[in-house]
Amino acid sequence: MSVNVLNQQKIDELSMEIGSDNVPVLFDIFLGEMDTYIENLSQLQGAERLAYSKEISHALKSSAASFGADRLCELAMSIDKKAKAGELTAESEELEAMFDLLHETRDAYRSWRQ
Repeated sequence: MSVNVLNQQKIDELSMEIGSDNVPVLFDIFLGEMDTYIENLSQLQGAERLAYSKEISHALKSSAASFGADRLCELAMSIDKKAKAGELTAESEELEAMFDLLHETRDAYRSWRQ
């Protein structure tokens, strides 16, 4: 089963919970976080990139879930679990996958906002 980049049902639920007027403000914050993550990951390598990926995967577990970024949430949970088990290395494929998925997710949300 393929998991969506953008889960419209979760976005609708969020809109009902916090009010539709507040959704764009929160999405701007989420998009800004993804921009920061992408920028920082693009400048880091090796152990520094690994450490930063561990840090942001933990944060993304909740923020991606809240905003309906299901694929990003799923990957962040996997990375966080592997990191805690000591199974994540600087060469892990998941790190590059997260970088790519951050781009894809950010672009999907920007398109959705327009």
